[in-house]
Amino acid sequence: MPRPTYTRTWPPLTEVPGLYPDARNRANRGPQLYRAGKCFPLSRPIDTRGRVPVLAVGSNAYPRQLADKLDGTVADLQGIPLVPTILRGFDVAYCPVRSRKGYVPVTLASRPGAVCLTWLQWLTLDQLNLISASEGSRYALVGGESLADAALIPPHWRKPAVVFAWWFDALLCCDDSVQWLDVFRPPGRQQSGLQIESADACPSPIPEDWRAISREPAQHRLNPEFMSALC
Repeated sequence: MPRPTYTRTWPPLTEVPGLYPDARNRANRGPQLYRAGKCFPLSRPIDTRGRVPVLAVGSNAYPRQLADKLDGTVADLQGIPLVPTILRGFDVAYCPVRSRKGYVPVTLASRPGAVCLTWLQWLTLDQLNLISASEGSRYALVGGESLADAALIPPHWRKPAVVFAWWFDALLCCDDSVQWLDVFRPPGRQQSGLQIESADACPSPIPEDWRAISREPAQHRLNPEFMSALC
């Protein structure tokens, strides 16, 4: 077993919101297994049966953020595999809000012709419910077969039949131009250049062939009737 990296050695986004969404260094950007505050490099696929494949385009891909959300729960012991994923026809855009943690969050959004690099993680029901509770009511858990078709994962991993993602109901726009996450621009400068107060919100409709998974209004728990279909 490779030696793990301890996620508590990485900065929390509450202290460095300018590093949102992911403060990892280059050495820790390969396939990984997050488990109980540690990250283990993955040299081969692991069993993902009974888990829901979810794209993590924002801070949910950052293992320190996962540690902060799952710490002290049974879900933290269940492990989360994360693999780099190329996505076609979609991109990562900023939302027209500022979070309580001080950063401007992002969302998956349609962008014909685009190719973006993101992450795919496989979550248990416990993990998905805890993460769902941290996502506000303006996010929806959506996806389907066409999103799975748009995702390119490492060839030795089993390609899921369906993939889901968190989708915000609007995008941050300036002069009718969507503000996209620029992976080539330093994170701190990217956040500081966003003018939330004077910007507009552009609608972001969910693709028609996708399904939206219902969540309880209060705790945002997922409807258990859908879980068998998700896995």
